Amino acid sequence: MMFQGPVICVTCSEDGTKIAVGDRDGRLTLADRNGNQNWEKEVDEGIHGLAILGSGNKVVCGGKDCKLRMFNSLGNVEWEQTIGKSIWSMSVDPNGQFIVVGTGDSIALYTESGLQLWEHITNRAMVGVSISRNGSLVVGCGDEFLYGLDCDGSLLWEKQSSDSLWDVSVENDGEKIFVGGWDCKVQCLDKHGNDSWDFTTGGYVRTVVPLHNGGVLAGSHDGNVYHLSNSGELLEKFEVEGEVTCVSTSKQMDLAVAGFGNRIRGFRMNPMARPIAKDSFEREPIEKTPLQNENHGSVEEYEPMFGVGMFDEPIPDTTGILSSDSESTPVTNSYNVNNYRTEGGEFREFASKIKKGDVKNYLRLGNAAWVEKRLERAEEHYKRATEVDPEE
Repeated sequence: MMFQGPVICVTCSEDGTKIAVGDRDGRLTLADRNGNQNWEKEVDEGIHGLAILGSGNKVVCGGKDCKLRMFNSLGNVEWEQTIGKSIWSMSVDPNGQFIVVGTGDSIALYTESGLQLWEHITNRAMVGVSISRNGSLVVGCGDEFLYGLDCDGSLLWEKQSSDSLWDVSVENDGEKIFVGGWDCKVQCLDKHGNDSWDFTTGGYVRTVVPLHNGGVLAGSHDGNVYHLSNSGELLEKFEVEGEVTCVSTSKQMDLAVAGFGNRIRGFRMNPMARPIAKDSFEREPIEKTPLQNENHGSVEEYEPMFGVGMFDEPIPDTTGILSSDSESTPVTNSYNVNNYRTEGGEFREFASKIKKGDVKNYLRLGNAAWVEKRLERAEEHYKRATEVDPEE
C-alpha cells in the first residue's frame, strides 16, 4: 500500500481489521486488513503520533501543528485539543482511557476526551513515549535519556544510555520496557529501568512495539522487522525494501505491519513461532509472507530520518565535509554542555534539515558532538560515517 508522503507512524486495531497510517505530509489514512482505504483526512502538518482505540471505532493523532485530534469511525473529528507544543510521539493505554504525549520538552497525560491531567517537563524532545494499563507506568525517551514516571507524573527514575534513543515502549502490565536506538540494539529493561537483555540488529533500531505474549516487534534501519521472544530470542524476521520507520501488530499476533518510505507492508506472524538457531539466522534468510503484492511503480523520494521537519533548531556546520550542494547552518561557540542538557542535545541539534543519507546523518552528529567537546563521541559518529555502504 503506497502513500503520497513518507510514512511516519502506523497502528493496528486490536483485532487487526483496521490499520491507521500517518505521513509526513499530514495525511491520516484508515484502511482495512487487505489495504483497502476506508477514509483519508488532511491534517495541517505531519503526523508523528497515532493510535487506534479498541476495535477501530476511534483514531487519535497528533503532530507538529500542536493539536491533538480524535476521529470517529467515519473519519469525523470528535474533538480537537490545542496543546501549544509540537507532538513528537504518542501512545494510548491498553484500556483506551489515557493518552500520553511526547512534546519538544515534556511528557504529558490526557484523558480520552482530551483533558490534560499532568505534564512532566524534561527539557528535551520526547521522541518516544508509552504507557502501561491504567497509566501505572509512563516511559519516555529523548536524546540519550530514558524516563520512568508514575500515574501522577512524578519521576520514578531516570537513566542515561550510551547512545541516542529512537523509541521506547512498555508492556501492558508495566513489568518490561523495550528500547531502540543508535546502538543497533533492542534492549529490554525491568520496570525500574534495570537491564534484562539485549538483541543486536544490523542497523539502528527505529521502532519497538511490545507483544501480548511478552515479546517485542522491532523495526531496524537494516530493512528488517524482528519478532523476539520475552527473553530476547529471535522467533521471526521479516524483510522490507528500506529502512523501517514504524511497526504495529494485532492483539492476536497474526498480523504485523511495517512502514518504510512511502509504503506499508503487512506480514502474517506465527504466534507459535519457536526460537531460531543463531547460526541458521546468520547463514540463511528467513522466509517472509507478505499479505499482498504491491504496485511496483516509481517511489517518491523520502527522507529516511525520523522526525524530519519537526525540529526547528539549526544543524552543525558541515563545511568542507559534505558536498557543496548540501544545506548547512554554522554553529556558534556559544553552544555548550549546559544548554545541551537543557535544549535537547546533539540529536535534536542536527535533525531539522537532514535531506537524505546516513553518511550525512553521522557527520552531523559527529559535528554536534565535536562542538560540545565530546571528542570520543564525535569520533564514534565519524567512524560510523565511513562504514556506511555507498550502495545503500
